[in-house]
Amino acid sequence: MTNDQKEPLVLRGIPFTWDDIHSVVDAFYHQVQLDHMLRIPFQSVDDWPHHIERLTHFWWIRFGGRPYMDVSYDPVGKHFETGFNEHFLERWLELFRSTLRKELKKEQADLWDEFAQNIGVALTRNNEMMHLRARGNR
Repeated sequence: MTNDQKEPLVLRGIPFTWDDIHSVVDAFYHQVQLDHMLRIPFQSVDDWPHHIERLTHFWWIRFGGRPYMDVSYDPVGKHFETGFNEHFLERWLELFRSTLRKELKKEQADLWDEFAQNIGVALTRNNEMMHLRARGNR
């Protein structure tokens, strides 16, 4: 853990530690692997510990933390390739909310849920546009 990761991030007056973020991501993706619906698009993940570390980093930098991994993210492309759609997103958000409520204080869970919903809406819109373009190229 770097020194930057030891300092909490503060969003709208609400602190998040790296451990907060990691515990949510770890607990959530363990549930994803067991979920009857979500395990389908995530079956392409062949290294769960690495996936969890990458997504901890993703959320860390989305919350304003300094990058500590040399990773580029393409969530739209990745999710499009796996067939992720609006129905999967609804289930994803439902399970994610449940995990947030179990792992965090209420104010942390509410704020992170808002971030996740906004990202989900953008992801769904971009995914739909990619589907339309793919159909138009046929």
